[in-house]
Amino acid sequence: MLLKNRVGKKDIFYLIDKYSCAISRVEAEMLLEYLFNCERLDLYIRDFSINKTMEELYDSLISRRLKGEPVQYITGCTEFMGLDFIVTKDVLIPRPETELLVNVIRDTLSVTQTKNPKILDLCTGSGNIAVSLSKLMPQSEIVATDMSEAALKIAEKNAARHNLSDRVRFYKGDLFNALIFAKNPKFDIIVCNPPYIKEDELSYLQKEVKTEPEIALNGGKDGLDFYRIIAKESYRYLEKGGSILLEIGFGQKKDVENIFSSYSIFEICRVIKDFNNIPRVMWFNLI
Repeated sequence: MLLKNRVGKKDIFYLIDKYSCAISRVEAEMLLEYLFNCERLDLYIRDFSINKTMEELYDSLISRRLKGEPVQYITGCTEFMGLDFIVTKDVLIPRPETELLVNVIRDTLSVTQTKNPKILDLCTGSGNIAVSLSKLMPQSEIVATDMSEAALKIAEKNAARHNLSDRVRFYKGDLFNALIFAKNPKFDIIVCNPPYIKEDELSYLQKEVKTEPEIALNGGKDGLDFYRIIAKESYRYLEKGGSILLEIGFGQKKDVENIFSSYSIFEICRVIKDFNNIPRVMWFNLI
């Protein structure tokens, strides 16, 4: 039936096949969803007729992608924890690995039945962690910070997009400095996906990653600058027995562990591995 529909006219399958050697089918589907303002399933159950204008528009989207622009920046959105998020070149594109942070916090608080937990999301970027936690745990109180005003505007839009503007508070500033005007800045959990790429490795990143804001990637000379600041200052903002959950880069587990161990006020609780069996999330408790 599908083959019969393709005879004599250009359709969705024609566009998918047209650049099959240049981009993945998933990316082709994402661009077509954006172009036709539809769901992915619609691409296969609806009858789309492709005229010259639509094909040219699709060609222009493909051209942008082949020049290294990520699909998420082209479409202006991405999915994280099953939710749609606005993304622009002002924010890091949320990765599936970061969902580990959200899942661990949600699952842990569900087991402990902590009432009205206060959570601080540092380096919030698009707000994907803060908004997801607020959506999944409506009893929680979420505060999110970022030093980029442009990023905070996107994060605020994402909170509004999910009707959470009254439940997530955003503050501008460098890590904990943003909390100077916050009321009672003490939290049960501090979560952060900080910049952790070594400065001298930035130039070797994939061209797609290079389009993302350097401020969200650059972790300093050894990639550990943000972990040092968090280890040094977080105790002032944690309740007794509070937790810190951090995303880490490849090969950083031992270094981050040493940084926190040097203060003798933290104990390592868990190390969570990602889908590739690589340590990705570190969980510390304030003793």
